[in-house]
Amino acid sequence: MLSDLKYGFRQLRLNPGFAAIAVITLTLGIGANIAVFSVVRAVLLKPLPYPQAERIVRVWMDNRRLQNREDWASYLNYVDYKRLGTSFESMAAFRNPAINLNGDSAEPERIRGVLAEAAIFDVLGVRPIEGRVFTKDEEVGGKDKVVVIGWGLWQRRFGGQPALDKLLDFDGLRLTVIGVMPRGFAFPDKTSEFLMPLVINENAKRRGGYSLQMVARLRPGVTPLQAQSEMDVVGRQLEQQYPNFNAGYGVYVNPLQNHVAGNVRTPLLVLLAAVGFVLLIACVNVAGLFLARAESRGREVVVRAAIGASRGRLIRQLAMEAAALASIAGITGIAVAYAGVRALLWTAPPDLPRLDEIGLDAAVLAMALLLTTVAALAFGLWPAWRASQVDVQQALRESGRGVTGARAAARTRSVLLVVQCALAIMLLAGASLLLRSLGALRGTAIGFRTAEVLMMRINASQTKYGSAAQLRQFYGDVLQRVRALPRVTNVALISDLFLSATPNSGTFTLEDRPPFPPAEEIEATTDAVSPGFFEMMAARLVRGRFVDARDAGDAPRAIVVNETFAHRYWPNQDPIGKRMVFGRPRPGDQWITIVGVIGDMRRRGLHQGARLETFAPTGQNMGRNMQLLVTADREALALAPSVLSEIRSIDATSPVTAVGTVESNIGESLAVRRFQAWLLALFSALAVLLAAVGIFGLMAQVVGRRTHEIGVRMALGATRHRVLAMVVRQCVGLAAVGTLVGIAGALAIARTLESLLFGIGATDPVSYATAAAVMTVSVLLACGLPAWRAAHVDPMVALRDDG
Repeated sequence: MLSDLKYGFRQLRLNPGFAAIAVITLTLGIGANIAVFSVVRAVLLKPLPYPQAERIVRVWMDNRRLQNREDWASYLNYVDYKRLGTSFESMAAFRNPAINLNGDSAEPERIRGVLAEAAIFDVLGVRPIEGRVFTKDEEVGGKDKVVVIGWGLWQRRFGGQPALDKLLDFDGLRLTVIGVMPRGFAFPDKTSEFLMPLVINENAKRRGGYSLQMVARLRPGVTPLQAQSEMDVVGRQLEQQYPNFNAGYGVYVNPLQNHVAGNVRTPLLVLLAAVGFVLLIACVNVAGLFLARAESRGREVVVRAAIGASRGRLIRQLAMEAAALASIAGITGIAVAYAGVRALLWTAPPDLPRLDEIGLDAAVLAMALLLTTVAALAFGLWPAWRASQVDVQQALRESGRGVTGARAAARTRSVLLVVQCALAIMLLAGASLLLRSLGALRGTAIGFRTAEVLMMRINASQTKYGSAAQLRQFYGDVLQRVRALPRVTNVALISDLFLSATPNSGTFTLEDRPPFPPAEEIEATTDAVSPGFFEMMAARLVRGRFVDARDAGDAPRAIVVNETFAHRYWPNQDPIGKRMVFGRPRPGDQWITIVGVIGDMRRRGLHQGARLETFAPTGQNMGRNMQLLVTADREALALAPSVLSEIRSIDATSPVTAVGTVESNIGESLAVRRFQAWLLALFSALAVLLAAVGIFGLMAQVVGRRTHEIGVRMALGATRHRVLAMVVRQCVGLAAVGTLVGIAGALAIARTLESLLFGIGATDPVSYATAAAVMTVSVLLACGLPAWRAAHVDPMVALRDDG
């Protein structure tokens, strides 16, 4: 075998053109697969950095009312989940807030962390590299207030020097550092930088306050599916026992690995399948080249068989030549994959999970070895087996021509061409669907102004602004100072312009109807907006008025609702003047009057419609952490330094975060879809290129083998145009079959893309027509040169050479 391998390398050296085309083709296929697999492995397959991480699950309240499977739970529900869930070895509740971190010398900053029960360390199975973790006794909220900090915060605040027993000021709350977590620890995500005890006061120990997240460790031998089955029973039991609070709520158990991957699992698997198709096309392409090469070496094979070489010996020698080629392609493919990974890291969405863990490690290199082996078998064995089917006596009589059978070889070439076209069409159709979906998203009316709007979040210090009056004064000064800046056209405040999966919201009661039954209670978002916000953001006024200066703190309480809210509860009435209250009305509650209805705004993202949304005036409901929106006549982002300077001149202790523009935030919400669509388009283009190269090579072989026939035809009077049409017709006919097969295959697998599409269906005819048109043009270009050569055959030369 070693001798055959050396002979294979010599043959490649003696045929540099063949070797170069085959190596480049395989290199692109193998390199693309390794690069995408490195991303898939880091995000979906690589174990999380916890002991027996497969046993860790996130437990959520399944909010069927809002179709949100990952909603927060109340404290008493959590206690029941923990008490009744026998599938869990341990469980811990936590919150994931952002808090102002002050410092004597360092700039104040806004950091996110975890307020958790001490049991979280047992659930996750982690311990600090320095110091200790907090205990259950420290959850009671006594005088000893402690914190465990993350590696990044340790390096940033203490320079990696001893930090135990040092104090940190969390917005006036002085906490003693008792531990430092290891590098790479990030729970629930990479933004978390501290852990402190979760203090549950008596007010929070109720069934109706939904503010807790949960994480649990399964008992040994228990699967997530078994835990889900058990918690389904628990959820139904709590619904029956506490219908006023739990109607329409269940329990959802999600493995932590799946939760971390989030909504990128399907896009990444689609990309992995796409590069698999690219490798298949590359293998089919190279198999065609090897088959042609085996046919051209017919006399060599006959001679070897005639002097005693067995069929197995012939197959081995030809297969080892394929192995030599695959080994070269594997090495160069790793180099291409390295460059590909760097490009993926540069273009990947910043919120792609575990982005910093993507790279070429031992597992990825093992995958490269596997791909190389599979590729060698895929394109080498079949041509070798075909070439080894030798009838020595007949072959010697025919001087080595027709060893493999002209008709069989022609059929094989036809099949290879059809397969390449079909695979390329399937990729083209998928890419066209995603690109058209992305275009539909971009063209969706969002319902508010997006151009030249600067946004940033101001996190007012709790120590300095303890009362609502102080907050109103602070934010009033900010609005006044920023509005006076040059080039600023308007300025406003809102709690959150864009909504998360779990925004601030609450159930409500309408004055003109009885309280809703528990199963029909739906939460509406609750945001505060300053006067002028709707006008500045070009929101559409449907009825009534916007909030304005009349809605001060001592005025009757007012609220604006969105069109979805108004249509749901007053479909054929005017909602202006109707009154509501959040929660169930209690004696002394002040009813809130609806003063306006605005058009729906896509604040959850372009791909999702509006929820029930309400907007209260900041004069009556000022939040502590508000988004400041600033519009400019041009280049709004250039105003950021001036705006930040004005805010710091008013108060330097309140951190300002998330500085950007509305447009950039919308772009970030589409980042994963854009990343997937353009990568799939890139792989489709690569597939079409490889298919075109393969078609060109196969048609060149056809023309070469039919030179004598073409010469005879032209000698008998066939014109160049007729010969040209004959070759093109043969190529286009086979490509048409491949296109039909590819479209049928694309339709069969398009259902897997439905969850990724917006505004179009999985059977969108324009996408399939576009794919067919691109493939048709590629085929015509690929067979154009061979057809031109056929049309310019000199009959005398062709007949003389054949003789």
